[in-house]
Amino acid sequence: MNRHLNPLNGSSRRRMLPRPLELYGPLPDDRTAAAMEDAAAAERLVEDLIALVDAGLVVPFEDEGEIRYAPVDDEERDAA
Repeated sequence: MNRHLNPLNGSSRRRMLPRPLELYGPLPDDRTAAAMEDAAAAERLVEDLIALVDAGLVVPFEDEGEIRYAPVDDEERDAA
């Protein structure tokens, strides 16, 4: 008995399965370098913000459930 029957659409060729693709392939070198530079710049910004808060020049406040930062008023700075 023939185990390989022709499909109903009439094609006698066997259908090839698609090859699996990587979900997250490696990024090109230029994009990787740019992403690393962006991450380093973001770290420097956060460090600068922390330094400004520690120096008393910027204060955090809550605005509609989000934490935001603003410069300290001259009166508040003189009182401290």
